[in-house]
Amino acid sequence: MKLLIVGGTGVLSSAVVAEAIAQKIEVTIITRGIKKKEIPGGVTYIKADYRNREMMLAKLEGKRYDAVIDFICYNRKQIDYSIELLHRFADQYVFISTACVYDSRVQGVKDENADKVLPDWNYSVQKWECECFLKGQAEKLGFNYTVVRPCVTYDDTRIPYGVMPLYGYHWTFCARILSGKPVLRWDGGNARWNMMRVEDFAVGLLGVIGNPHCYGEAYNISGDNSYSWNEVLHTLGELLGKDPTVFDVSSEEFKKYYPDRKGEIAGRSLDLIVSNNKVKGIVPSFGTTYSLKAGLQRTLEAYEGDDYQLGIDWKYDAAMDRVIKVLSKKRGLSTKQFNLGFNDYLGTATSADRRVYWLEFHRDNPMIKASLLGARFFGKIVRSFKNGRGHHK
Repeated sequence: MKLLIVGGTGVLSSAVVAEAIAQKIEVTIITRGIKKKEIPGGVTYIKADYRNREMMLAKLEGKRYDAVIDFICYNRKQIDYSIELLHRFADQYVFISTACVYDSRVQGVKDENADKVLPDWNYSVQKWECECFLKGQAEKLGFNYTVVRPCVTYDDTRIPYGVMPLYGYHWTFCARILSGKPVLRWDGGNARWNMMRVEDFAVGLLGVIGNPHCYGEAYNISGDNSYSWNEVLHTLGELLGKDPTVFDVSSEEFKKYYPDRKGEIAGRSLDLIVSNNKVKGIVPSFGTTYSLKAGLQRTLEAYEGDDYQLGIDWKYDAAMDRVIKVLSKKRGLSTKQFNLGFNDYLGTATSADRRVYWLEFHRDNPMIKASLLGARFFGKIVRSFKNGRGHHK
């Protein structure tokens, strides 16, 4: 079998590449910005700007694949481009959607036909729009497609807690716990989600590749078990040897003081438990092989064994401190007990890191707001000037 993967180096796609190699599938990945030493043996690597249509047509000319999996499609414009480009080169187009397309305001375990969509989360809305557009284009152009909906997944770079730092920087969360800084818990941390390691997800995904019975179908590829955010915190504390200090907020408070992530907070405050019975009927080998504790242990070992990977997400760290400080003041609480402020957790912080932290922590200060607005305005002028000079060459 020949498989084309758009992406190939992300949380999900890396696991799929590894599993495909193990299954003796011929894999080609399209990506840019990857070091050759990071390309798994036996993988064909197409280095290209995927969004450059002419470049991609030249790279793919004369090639044909049993399936293409698109891991980097998040909105209507992107899927329109991907379909138009890729459907001619593969027998099956596989779209990575999300279980977040379900309307989690509606209670109960959700199969593939459950109500859509959660309107407060743009990610949810746009992924569902992609699914609907894909179905219409498949009927119009006459190609085969399959939709895959993962729930919460995690790997060596990701810890499955609701609102987290950038991938590769998740040790930030652990560093806060170990230093005694509070972690934010919203709505009591009781919302439950299916969770699974990406290695298990990959088995389910590859099982629907090249199978005509899967054409025109959608599949929840999710863990057998659901866990609450409280259970994740408890398990992390057990593995780190230190109980997390928790600062409780309502989801409404959290959204108000962390507006950058308000859609995500809205989604993560509700249960999302899905059924994986449909995919198990197609892929008997699919199932959960990692408990939450075993899976998180592997994640922590990966961080500790790889020099904490990408380090600390100082913007996230500052945002958490800022929300805690604001709400403590509103509640008449002293912040001395919370160890807030810049903490060089790994002993590697730079002056630039301190600046990032400081700007985020003080982002509500009127003078900071004005200076940031001025910097953005000045940046636009500079870019406009450069572009103007370029047009006159």
